[in-house]
Formats: sequence, C-alpha cells, structure tokens
Amino acid sequence: MGLIEKEFAEHLSNLSETEKYAFYFIDAHPYIIRQLTLTQLAERLATSNTTIIRMAKKLDLAGYSEFKYRAMATVKENTLPDQKDLIGQYRHLFTSLLDNVNFERLRYMATKIHEAKTLYIAGVGLTKPIAEYVAKRFIQLNKPTIYSYESHIIDLIPKLTRPQDVILFLSMSGETQSIIQAVKKFRYVDHNLLFSITNNGDSSLAKMMDANLSSSVPTNHFENYDITSRASLMVQADILIEIYMNMFDQPEN
Repeated sequence: MGLIEKEFAEHLSNLSETEKYAFYFIDAHPYIIRQLTLTQLAERLATSNTTIIRMAKKLDLAGYSEFKYRAMATVKENTLPDQKDLIGQYRHLFTSLLDNVNFERLRYMATKIHEAKTLYIAGVGLTKPIAEYVAKRFIQLNKPTIYSYESHIIDLIPKLTRPQDVILFLSMSGETQSIIQAVKKFRYVDHNLLFSITNNGDSSLAKMMDANLSSSVPTNHFENYDITSRASLMVQADILIEIYMNMFDQPEN
C-alpha cells in the first residue's frame, strides 16, 4: 500500500471506478502531479478535469489543489538507512528493544492466548508473511489458530469469534486502515481480547488494544512506499511465542 493510499484509505470506497483509476495512477506515480497541471493530468489519464476534482472532493478535500498539497506532503523524500554504520544501527535498535521488554505484559498476553479457544492473527502487506509465520508457530504448539491477510476476511473476524477468543494484529505503522476499520467493529463484540504488535506505541491501533507490544524503529521510505525493516515485529512476536511455550508447553515429568 502506497503512502497516499494509506492517507486516504477510509474514503476510497466512496470513489467511482473512474475516480479510483485516477487515484491509483497518482498513488503509483506520485511525483507526476508535481510536474503536471490539472488539465495535463486529465489528458494523461484520458479523463476530465471534473473527474479529478470530484475524486478530490470525495476524499473530503476542497478540490484538486488541496489534494495535490496533501499528496506531496504525504510522499516524503526517499529516506534510506545510513550505510556508514548499518550494523551499529541495528545493534542499537535491538539493544533498545530488548532492554525495554515488558515481561509482565508478555506473560499476560501469553496467558490470555492460552485461555482462548481460538487465536486469530491478522496482518496485511509486508506483515503478511510475519502473520503467517506467527500463526504456524502457534499451530505447532497445538494452539487453534487462524490467520488472515486479506482485508475483506479481516473485516469478517468480529462475526467469527467466540467469547474469550484473542485477536492479534500485526501492523508496522499501527495506522493500516483495513485493520483499524475491523477493530472498530469489535466495540460491538463482547468478551474478545485485542492484542497488537506495532512499531508505534502511540498509533491508532495501539490505543484501541487491550495490550500492545511496540518498538520505535526509524521509518524509511522509497518511491511512496514504507520500506522500514519489519525485523522488530518478528523479534517481539518470537519473544511472545517463546514465553508462551515456556509457560504452557513444557513436557510433563
């Protein structure tokens, strides 16, 4: 998901197919609107000025000028890891992460996962393989686990859960709109516990959780996409799994 798409995700369902075509073209080629006028952009898309203006208004903006400003503000200049001391940076990040591990919270999360009839795990985009990995680790520990990486399936999870089930959301930014919208539906579902692993303890997702594990890895962007390493999510997930295993999967004497 591009940064522009993420910025306006909650409004995209309002767009017509023609308007979505214009939007996703811009999302895929964000710097083009810096070079083209409204009329030139419309010609490039083989559409009308009116379509692009209508698209902007459906995104809850005053018009194309505001959309252009917001899009350019959202698309940051490429920020890549400093190659001069890459190993040192990772050493610092992991040391900071491990020094701040909250074992009480991890044990609480592990206990509730153990008590749950089913563990649901959700992750989209670049966190999809991590969600799959975490789910398979819990399945190996004989924990009934379901994972999903498709937005429309994640949206259905509130209809599938039973009391005391746990839902674990994985999101680097903690602002993934498809996950945020699904979480909002849990306000109408009783007796489920919501956990997350994010890179932002102050994110919208983290604030909606019963428990959240977070890191603070500096974000990196390239051509409108977040390319930040997901290693911190993996480390926190592995620690949670290891604590669960040590608490509840010890062989009997």
